[in-house]
Amino acid sequence: MLDAVTRPAKALVYGTALFSFCSLLNVVQVFSLLLEPFSKRLFFEVNARVAGSMWKVMQLIMEKRHKAVITFSGDKVPHHESAVVFGNHRSFVDFYMFHSVAARRGMLNYMKIPFYGWGMWIMGMLFINRNWAQDQIKINKMFARILDIEAPVWVASFLEGSRLTPSKLAASQKFMAGRGLPLLSNVLMPRTKGFITTVNKFRGSHVKCVYDFTFAYYHKTKGFGVPPDLVRVHTAQLSPEYKFHVHVKRYMIADLPADEEKLNEWVVQKYVEKDAFLEQMKENWTDGIEGGVWSEKW
Repeated sequence: MLDAVTRPAKALVYGTALFSFCSLLNVVQVFSLLLEPFSKRLFFEVNARVAGSMWKVMQLIMEKRHKAVITFSGDKVPHHESAVVFGNHRSFVDFYMFHSVAARRGMLNYMKIPFYGWGMWIMGMLFINRNWAQDQIKINKMFARILDIEAPVWVASFLEGSRLTPSKLAASQKFMAGRGLPLLSNVLMPRTKGFITTVNKFRGSHVKCVYDFTFAYYHKTKGFGVPPDLVRVHTAQLSPEYKFHVHVKRYMIADLPADEEKLNEWVVQKYVEKDAFLEQMKENWTDGIEGGVWSEKW
């Protein structure tokens, strides 16, 4: 009974504080517009720090205040390395999983993710409508700005285009079966056009890598694949009730197929592997992961 009262109260307090903080950051952003005609790089860095401040506060609440225990496996990516990043999409908490690695590699300020709001637009975030004719123009403009100043960046996206739900999984499996594609159970079939455009845009540039993230969640009574909602993330302790895991694979863009059809096949194969990895985690959680599992302080 007490929890039913205190949790909404905490959510209200947190929401008010976050809104006030974001409003202050928006003021900084408005004044930063004066810098753009004189120094695109300075304008970029100011707004990168604004973005990083917001992500850092939210990540600190999750990991430090509410004791989220996040483990990692796979490839240890270098510090301060620009990359194209993609991950499976089950929950809004997936954004925090991206940030958990970015924060530990000095790239939290430089995350570029699909988001909403004019403040995010000033930060250089990507707004998509899932209409390729319109999205391609936006993608090209955003990447042109990054390439022009060789800005450090993680261009992150969810190739599935939507969060995993039972109805969306059923529709995705129907699509796969109709085209003779592998049937996936833990992820949706990826939409590859945006990824292919992104990779080809950055070939030969300072962005030389692709990171493939796989996010997994575990609830002590509900089992595998159950993340907390955003209210829970920001209002109550998460450990030991929830477990979080991030598996990372790192690839060089130069090693990826140049042919678009073959690159499409490469992406689909990564999702086949991602699906198999999650199926293994469903049975054993992190036991038996090749290369071992570790945690990192931040």
